[in-house]
Amino acid sequence: MTFECQQCGDCCSTMGEIIRIRDRIGQWEFRIGFTNGEERIVSIDPDKRDLFRIREETDKKTIACPFLRKQPPEKRICTVHSSRPELCRAYICSRILVLNTNGKKAGRVPDGTRIFVTEDRFLLDLWNTTLRNVQTRDEEEWERIIEDVFKKEGYTVIR
Repeated sequence: MTFECQQCGDCCSTMGEIIRIRDRIGQWEFRIGFTNGEERIVSIDPDKRDLFRIREETDKKTIACPFLRKQPPEKRICTVHSSRPELCRAYICSRILVLNTNGKKAGRVPDGTRIFVTEDRFLLDLWNTTLRNVQTRDEEEWERIIEDVFKKEGYTVIR
């Protein structure tokens, strides 16, 4: 299954350490710079301009990507999605995403790991007792095993 962004903003919440606005070059265009010195131009998506204008005081003090915005009730939106850098296009924050019965994020396995991150006590216990020590070298098989166990418990799994 292809990873599908849930617009939680987790992956972009620290991108402000890597991507910075160097200068504004037009009403909706910006020159951004990366920590490696590389630069590129991005544009605010026309359908996200009103959202881009909104910046809460708390947002100004974060290390989130400067183009990430909150969209009530719980979404985080990339306002330069159409022109986002290759770094962002290639990024997948979760190898496995686990959603509860309400469709809310309940846990995840970060990309490139076999580590489970959750604040849900039941899921953490399930992981520790059943899944933590699954032994297989085949990554696809490992993901299938993890998915099957979570699904049997009523969770939705996106991978």
